[in-house]
Amino acid sequence: MPHLMLNKILDGAQGVKKDGSSYLVNEELEATAFVALGAEVLQVARVLRVELAAELVTLHTQKGERFYFPPEQIVGLKVGGEMRASKTSAGFAK
Repeated sequence: MPHLMLNKILDGAQGVKKDGSSYLVNEELEATAFVALGAEVLQVARVLRVELAAELVTLHTQKGERFYFPPEQIVGLKVGGEMRASKTSAGFAK
């Protein structure tokens, strides 16, 4: 996805603020980037920050992970829906 398209999508997304060449996603929103890796698509979930450089897109996640990709490998973005904390333990319902 070209930089111009990434900029346009992120500029129009609610809950996303521009900070220089970066975009900050509100922590209450769920954001996922879809990245083409050959015949497969990798989902990078819980993205909090997207940095756009000349030939590199850096995705920062809530876990403190950083993913680096060329912009043409980003094939989609999902932004929206509130993060929901799990109210039950593994296998136990209230």
